[in-house]
Amino acid sequence: MSQLTNTGSRRRVEPASSTITASHGEILVSARGLQKSFNDRMILKNVDFDMLAGDITVIIGKSGSGKSTLLRALAGLTDPDAGRIVFDGKVVFEDEERTDDWRDVESHVGMVFQTYTLWPHMDVLANLTLAPRKRLGLSAAEAKERAEVALAEVGMSQHLRSRPSQLSGGERQRVAIARALMMRPKLLLCDEITSALDPPVAAEVLEVLRRLKQEEGIAVALVTHDMAFASKAADRVVFFHEGEIAVNATPDEAFNRSTNPELKKFVDAVRF
Repeated sequence: MSQLTNTGSRRRVEPASSTITASHGEILVSARGLQKSFNDRMILKNVDFDMLAGDITVIIGKSGSGKSTLLRALAGLTDPDAGRIVFDGKVVFEDEERTDDWRDVESHVGMVFQTYTLWPHMDVLANLTLAPRKRLGLSAAEAKERAEVALAEVGMSQHLRSRPSQLSGGERQRVAIARALMMRPKLLLCDEITSALDPPVAAEVLEVLRRLKQEEGIAVALVTHDMAFASKAADRVVFFHEGEIAVNATPDEAFNRSTNPELKKFVDAVRF
């Protein structure tokens, strides 16, 4: 277990030891004993989960197995019923509530959804600059400069003044990723962001995430059914089964050497 220390009113935690091997840096996210129920149905069952800074973790499993609930808990969109979450060395959830430290780090956690959630009446620039101007207090010029950088990172520089209705599905998803990048996140959470896209377009969006990892050092947690991407780009593959993490392994271990029968059955059903 981690050792918790008090430094004034701020709580900090030394990262717990983990079964995963560091490949890019220190543990960025450490969750212990997460539980969550909806309508008397337990969705997360004492989930322990670690992520390293700069890694891509692909989360797979059947619908309803707990994948998206874990992402929403890490993003602060859902509070677990029990457990603890440590982000970047700070305890951000404990004793059934968000701690004061969550306000300090939540801007470093970005989330991208399957449905883009772009404002249709705003152009791309306005969609990207709204949150950082309100939450970070950036000036219009500062926000525009940051937007130009974010769009360049996802290959969308030419669409600064476009409306969402003028963009393809893949382009809208890239804009959604750029919007998350506006807050300069250390962790990007992606929930089925390519499921509505044609395979070639999905491959382009996933390549953007791989490049962000390599060039910016952003950690990515990605819920997907794209096993081809998982096998090629993931540093870790996490398989959820009935609210529990049944497998946490490298792609080679998960797809080629795992003896877990439920994982084998799932992979065979969505075989790349």
